[in-house]
Amino acid sequence: WFADLVRGHSRRVFALLYRMTGNAGDAQDLSQEVFLKAWQNRRQLHDADRPTPWLLRIASNSAIDFQRSRASQRPGSPMVPSLDDENQSGLRDRLSSPELTPEASALRDERQGRLWAALEVLSPKERAAVVMRDIEGVPNREVAAALGCSMITVRTHISSARTKMRKFLLRGKK
Repeated sequence: WFADLVRGHSRRVFALLYRMTGNAGDAQDLSQEVFLKAWQNRRQLHDADRPTPWLLRIASNSAIDFQRSRASQRPGSPMVPSLDDENQSGLRDRLSSPELTPEASALRDERQGRLWAALEVLSPKERAAVVMRDIEGVPNREVAAALGCSMITVRTHISSARTKMRKFLLRGKK
């Protein structure tokens, strides 16, 4: 059961953690911690047929805890991935499309950098909600279950996050 859980969800858990932390190495470390916590707390899974919300809750809580500890250790440090980071370059290369021209690739990288910077202005809960809903495509009901809050709270987090990101991105265009 657990091997199937890891195989079926490792990519999704990593993607969520990567988008929340902005660092592939941190996301890999946190992914291992998430699956370790899932194993240790497997008796808390009430619906074995629907483990995704439970696993995403563990992952989002791990990322939020990580962000809080990082913020207290290094206030003001950016979440934007460094282009020099070996893990980021490899990940970017694997995700890039071979038919992109150098100009299109540079524009895409600039947009992604602006997205990372915009995500940085959000609270950890807002970031988790908007990453799960808008980037990962997780339904609101599962986002609510993952964050341990109501769907109204999820919609509030997402609305607030979108407003903050919009203001940040528009401020950058001027």
